[in-house]
Amino acid sequence: MKYKIGDNMATPSTYHLECPACKEETAHKLLKGTVSDKGGDFTIDGVVKCKVCGHTRHKLIREKGAIDVPVIISWKEESKRTQVSFLPEEWIHVGEDILVEDSRAKITSLELDGRRGDSAKAEDIKTIWTKKYDKVRVMVSLHKGNSTLSKVLEVPPDEEFFVNNELQVGKYTAVIHRIKTDKGILKKGRAEAEEITRVFATVIEDNYYY
Repeated sequence: MKYKIGDNMATPSTYHLECPACKEETAHKLLKGTVSDKGGDFTIDGVVKCKVCGHTRHKLIREKGAIDVPVIISWKEESKRTQVSFLPEEWIHVGEDILVEDSRAKITSLELDGRRGDSAKAEDIKTIWTKKYDKVRVMVSLHKGNSTLSKVLEVPPDEEFFVNNELQVGKYTAVIHRIKTDKGILKKGRAEAEEITRVFATVIEDNYYY
């Protein structure tokens, strides 16, 4: 069976190939082409572009059928073992998002043969460690008079928090005055939940009907 890239089957968008201009193996973007599927294995007849130097050329890529790679997905204090199908030559990277049993998950670690790595081909990976990503936990410090309350919000990873905006945390309405991220403290502007390590807010009202 033959079809165009993207029609009926997901194919990797990036391949590590020998670049004739760079004279070494580099990451290449698959721009377009056709896929021939036969007996589980397939051949890509396409155009690739080197991500380092921009050299574009025609390339025939032969791929074996998909393999199942063990995946551990964690959420809060629980972990579950399952499997996800990848092409053997497909490169997997820590920090990428993948779909695990209809849930978004972020890759946190790759277990290889006796060691850990940040990137590897699927066929070389023993286990992929992931964290469920449908929601993330945002730590909130609520200042109320002379006391500080510690709370946790579970929100979508792309939900935005704005300095000086109101925030509802349980029975409390508060105003955000600082946002801490991995890059530093924000005293103005916004940040997405997945970037935030802690939100600092001042309580302005207790809503006891919550």
